[in-house]
Amino acid sequence: MQKKMTQWTAVFLLLGGLTFLGGCGTPSTTVHPENQKETTAADQKSGKTASQAAGQTLYRAGKNGKLKAQTVKLAGAKDKLPLAVLKELVEKQPQGDTTFPKGLKVNQVTVKDKVATVDFSREFQTRRGDHDTLLMLYAVVDTLTEFPEIQSVKFTVKGKPVTVLGGQDLSVPLQRDKKYIQ
Repeated sequence: MQKKMTQWTAVFLLLGGLTFLGGCGTPSTTVHPENQKETTAADQKSGKTASQAAGQTLYRAGKNGKLKAQTVKLAGAKDKLPLAVLKELVEKQPQGDTTFPKGLKVNQVTVKDKVATVDFSREFQTRRGDHDTLLMLYAVVDTLTEFPEIQSVKFTVKGKPVTVLGGQDLSVPLQRDKKYIQ
């Protein structure tokens, strides 16, 4: 009886030790429910998010003339996600979506002091009509302000500031406006 008990104790100790050692070599991860981004413990200390797929919300024009939220999975480093989500929004529009002018490209997105500056190709300035212009602008603003590090958005075309577009004053950065969201 004593021999059996010693054998079982040895087996449990061996399995427990292997389980403990098996867990020591992998980095710990934390999933933040508020933004569904997975980060490693080392990335948390450095303030970086691991390069992997994350659910990002973007806003597309709905049927009632307002913006409708849509979640897409995008992969990349945290500092590259604003550019990736805008390219998804602007350059990969569903067929029939006319929110953005044909051929419009997102050149760059930079963030400084909670203000994102979005640089577009020249097609950005071809938009006419107040309502269409507002939907285009707020699709960009509402999409980018989903990122906690962005509170407002400035617009440039080929590096030059855009101060007016379709009757909309862009001389100051635009902030999120929920009245355009359904």
